[in-house]
Amino acid sequence: GFYWWSHYPISFVFPSTMIPGALVMDTVMLLTRNWMITALVGGGAFGLLFYPGNWPIFGPTHLPLVAEGVLLSVADYTGFLYVRTGTPEYVRNIEQGSLRTFGGHTTVIASFFAAFVSMLM
Repeated sequence: GFYWWSHYPISFVFPSTMIPGALVMDTVMLLTRNWMITALVGGGAFGLLFYPGNWPIFGPTHLPLVAEGVLLSVADYTGFLYVRTGTPEYVRNIEQGSLRTFGGHTTVIASFFAAFVSMLM
């Protein structure tokens, strides 16, 4: 099952990003006892809370670290240690994606899209 994931830090593979949204969705179900309202309100909250649910996990990766005399963030240092499988050309193509046209509001748009898709599910 998780053998291939065992070499990565636990914060990269831990499914706790879903806990805040799931708690809100369960609370909506507990208070309303209606599947339709739970799907619309709770599903929307689940999608909107998915990104903020990542903050406690990935927040510590912004701390400074001195490695071999160079000041880096923990995320940069981890990126050097755990090599990604994508080639530089592939990474450059991803960075030129169409979400760059939204002018820095990519996270907000993705959160509301996740809320919409969660409502449909």
